[in-house]
Amino acid sequence: MEKIKILIADDVLDIIKVVKKTLSLEDETFEVVGEAANGQEVLDLIPKVKPDIVLMDINMPVLNGLEATEKVTKEYPDVAVIMMSVQGEAEYLKKAMFHGAKEFIIKPFNYDSLVETIKITHERHREMQKGLIPREEKDKEGKVMTYFSSKGGVGKSILSLNTAITMSQEKEQKELLMDLDLQFSDISILVNKYNERTILDLVDEGHLNTYQEIKPYLYAYNENLDMLFAPGKPEAAEYISKTSIEKIIKALKHKYDLIIVDTGINFNENTLYVLDHAEIIFFVSTMEIASLKNTKLGLKVMESLGYDNNKVKLLINRSTTKYGVSKRDVEEVFKDSIYAMIPDEEKTVSISVNRGEPFCGKGRLGKSKIEKAIEAMCTDILE
Repeated sequence: MEKIKILIADDVLDIIKVVKKTLSLEDETFEVVGEAANGQEVLDLIPKVKPDIVLMDINMPVLNGLEATEKVTKEYPDVAVIMMSVQGEAEYLKKAMFHGAKEFIIKPFNYDSLVETIKITHERHREMQKGLIPREEKDKEGKVMTYFSSKGGVGKSILSLNTAITMSQEKEQKELLMDLDLQFSDISILVNKYNERTILDLVDEGHLNTYQEIKPYLYAYNENLDMLFAPGKPEAAEYISKTSIEKIIKALKHKYDLIIVDTGINFNENTLYVLDHAEIIFFVSTMEIASLKNTKLGLKVMESLGYDNNKVKLLINRSTTKYGVSKRDVEEVFKDSIYAMIPDEEKTVSISVNRGEPFCGKGRLGKSKIEKAIEAMCTDILE
């Protein structure tokens, strides 16, 4: 097996020594081909040592890790950068991904986390380079559609739920709605089923390999729509790994025509796995400045991950001019990227949330504007 070639970049020599010692325990898998004390040295060394992975510290002199990562991504697309930092805040992760990093690891790291992160990142990047992670599925397995946002409170879960309900009624196809917003889940509350079993129960009991094993943990909303709820407690998220999510989706894809995933608002490995394997990503924003700013940054991250406009669809939720931002302002910022604008109907949504009764799918006359907008979007998706 060909070794994974690694270039270590850190201005603290002791860190480089620790990383080298750790990787030496896997000498059949890894080969350290170079060391650098700043970002400029990384750029100088890459053409000489030809690494597969650069372990890049975020804070370095001369040229810092973020600036160097951006240059590496543009000049050497075959090289994957894993950012290292003592800072674990979400803002640092966003910055790293925005500048082209493929993964992020917090110092001090242990042996398992370092080795596993390098292996997974290398495999994923190699597959993307070879086109083994397709931008569109070529087989007849169920498709994956995700709802994502880089900011909470934009109505992502409400849209994913009501879209799933509408599509399950408009076309005879079997659907699954997965709530993978593992820390701040809403789907079970939105359908007033917060005492149902969740993905945490499924993972804890190890029933991940077949549809028959997973079926008892699903809630049947209607004849064509099942739901897998997220845990009710934020701390439970750490017990649900990317491997578990991968097993669940692989086991269910042959059973459903469409899997709709409500993701978290971050770029952790669970979210990245789902985004990679999705045919469509609905990136949800509102017309508030903070939301639009985070959306702009998030779209840059998705561009760096190789997602194109055919895959990423921008949804502007709660479309209104009362925030002081006009529709024209939004269209000028995002050009032709906007897929749909969902009107603001605060009363309809508030009643729905408070009662735990989705506003779509009731089959009544006199539908609200938001229902009609979602139905029109679903019709377009299904065509």
